[in-house]
Amino acid sequence: MIKNKGRWLCRTGALILGCRALLPVGETARAESAATKLALERDNGPAPQFTVYQPEVFAAPGALANAWADFDNDGDLDLAVSFKSGEVRLYRNDRGSFSNVGATLGLPTQGDEVRGLSWGDYDADGFLDLYAGTRKVPIASRNLLYRNDAGRGFVEVAEAAGVAMPGVSSRQSNWIDYDNDGDLDLFVANRIGENGLFRNDGGKFVSVAKELGLADVRRSVGACWFDMDQDGDLDVFVANQEGDKDALYRNDGGRFTDVAPELNMDQPQRRLAEGGVGCTVGDYDNDGDLDLFVASYGLNLLYRNDGGGRFVDVARELGITERGLAVAASWGDYDLDGLLDLYIAGYVRGANGLEPKDLLLRNTGHGFVNVIAATDVLNHADHGVQWADFDGDGDLDLSLTDSRDAGRHWVLKNEVARRDAPRSLQVTVLDRQGRHSRAGAEVRLFDAAGKVLGTRLVTTGEGYDSQSVQPVHFGLPRTERVTVEVTFLGPAGRTRQYVRNVDPARFAGSSLVVRQN
Repeated sequence: MIKNKGRWLCRTGALILGCRALLPVGETARAESAATKLALERDNGPAPQFTVYQPEVFAAPGALANAWADFDNDGDLDLAVSFKSGEVRLYRNDRGSFSNVGATLGLPTQGDEVRGLSWGDYDADGFLDLYAGTRKVPIASRNLLYRNDAGRGFVEVAEAAGVAMPGVSSRQSNWIDYDNDGDLDLFVANRIGENGLFRNDGGKFVSVAKELGLADVRRSVGACWFDMDQDGDLDVFVANQEGDKDALYRNDGGRFTDVAPELNMDQPQRRLAEGGVGCTVGDYDNDGDLDLFVASYGLNLLYRNDGGGRFVDVARELGITERGLAVAASWGDYDLDGLLDLYIAGYVRGANGLEPKDLLLRNTGHGFVNVIAATDVLNHADHGVQWADFDGDGDLDLSLTDSRDAGRHWVLKNEVARRDAPRSLQVTVLDRQGRHSRAGAEVRLFDAAGKVLGTRLVTTGEGYDSQSVQPVHFGLPRTERVTVEVTFLGPAGRTRQYVRNVDPARFAGSSLVVRQN
């Protein structure tokens, strides 16, 4: 039997009573073969097991963006959440127990609506700083940059640093090194106003969007940076709303060129009510290159990477056919079978107003199957979605945000690790100085025969207008030693480092750290 959208369906030609097959007696009614049973188990997989974590803590309504990072360098992941009220909460993780320390450490408790959050160590002091994109209607506001004072507090420095961007309505921001000079630059996608790109010059920023061709005035919401053509620098896909065509800017060194039209990735037939929202990058088919999913108003898009900078939309072919109002998405192997699954957050207009309409699409190896129902605890996001192993038990937990006045910002603990935690490996990628500045680096695992087991991107932004800083996570189909390959981008192009004969069991509760040579 298979589980589809919360209903159990029986796959047999026999008489059905509930979900039990009454087979006729005789040779012609033999039970399904062992191979068929294994195939069905692979399709269905175990039912997802998530439980609500500290509901009394994560209870405030109106949450929008969510982003994980170890802001105090104590070895565990903390969670920042932004709200319509302008508050930014920072939940410090103390051995699995969360408490809100945002106000105490200098983050805002009110103000203009904060639509986006991104962590990045822009001043290279070893502590992660926080950028917040704001929205005020009908008059646009300015953005905020909170410099992390060694984990002791935050100081707002956006104007002094040159990244306040007054007069825009911002969404996704990305801390990336677009020019391969070793520090973090900043890209900001704006729903209202030109998109911005700021070059980092020793902790001060210079606006270079116009001269490099990125000052786009389309209504931009999502942005994902990755080396789409594998030439050694970061390119950017930009998802645009209200009928605007999407963009894919190829980084040509001193200039960016929109190649979406020639790659058939611009969606020129959109209506005004349609558009791209959030994007996420992952290797769903384990072929070693990075694919791109775009959560959309209308039909969602899954661009399979066919190499050489070529992409093909295979969403409908793989069972992603639901049309609606999808807002955000994130890849994560929640069941530790070695295949990336996909959480899509969205909403519908119901009898009681806007209601969450979410999908958790399990990757079967030959398509995607939704494994949650409308009444499931997993169906609680209309904006933010971020995977993270906050408790260090080897599986991926979920942070979700529900922006409604009756909503909350959920943290859901994944219970699969009680059985399968040894079948996972987490990898932390650092630069030569031991800092988190290599967003866009690629991590691959290989088995003993040299076969690719999976590819992950050190995230440049995903979910809803968020960028987390955390280890990349791999589920493993088997418990065996692996080779870890990290591809760094830099002035010399793509350079690879290897860590061989890695035993995942040695890193249970921690991560393998790979520092750039």
